Amino acid sequence: MKSALSVIALPAARMRPWWLWPNVLSLDAPVVALVWQAAFARLLAVELGWTQRGLLAVCVWLAYCGDRLLDARRLPEGSVDSARHAFARDHARPLAAAWCVGLALAAAMALQMSAREMLAGAGLLAVVGVYFLLHHWQTTRERAGRWKEPMAGVAFAVGALFFVALNLQITLPFVLAAVAWGGLCAMNCMVIAGWDRECDAAMAQPSMARRWAGMERALPMMALGWVGLVLGAAALDARWLPLALALAASALALLELGRRPEMFSTEARRVWADAVLLTPLLALFL
Repeated sequence: MKSALSVIALPAARMRPWWLWPNVLSLDAPVVALVWQAAFARLLAVELGWTQRGLLAVCVWLAYCGDRLLDARRLPEGSVDSARHAFARDHARPLAAAWCVGLALAAAMALQMSAREMLAGAGLLAVVGVYFLLHHWQTTRERAGRWKEPMAGVAFAVGALFFVALNLQITLPFVLAAVAWGGLCAMNCMVIAGWDRECDAAMAQPSMARRWAGMERALPMMALGWVGLVLGAAALDARWLPLALALAASALALLELGRRPEMFSTEARRVWADAVLLTPLLALFL
């Protein structure tokens, strides 16, 4: 007689909660980039078209998805304590196909840019290319990995502000706020790297956290510095105050997540680390 009760093994994809899918599909980073781009553009009265917004979203997705696909080639067989990397390994072919479609779409949108934007974009693309070469070429990846999180955070921040910066006259308050935004992005990457020390070691992934045992102790001073910079921008120009408060809230939330990682599961922590960067939405709708 067969038991009336049987255990059905569900595929890993069906077991993932709905809120994890944006992270697994590399969609969370483009959303964060678009939110901060919109916040800076609105504050500075910079008009951005849908092509510029779409190009930012697609390029950020291409960078994140491409990075995970390259990382997935080195993953060991069996279970991996990172849903986003496991998904990239298990679905490498369809993701690679989607990546090619995204690249074609990005090229089509880039051709609609002005000559000045295309030239500046080529420079930014070269910088991103050097980043990928350093972090995925076997000869340099270990050494470059010591600075992976700050490099990734700054590159992300520059990309988010790329079109805004090209369409305004650079002022000291903007520079202060932009540096603070870049520092916040780097801090986000460092907090996640601190959680992922053991996971990165198991996957042979170099990171600053693996090289710097006391990294977390430096995060409060970093956050204080970034908040101080953006408050300085607000002191020079009151328009920056809403964005300064949003950045301060994100920095404090990141510190709290880093200080109490046991509040959430491993994957939930990674999702929240990006979710707390959406605070400019409050400034946009106030």
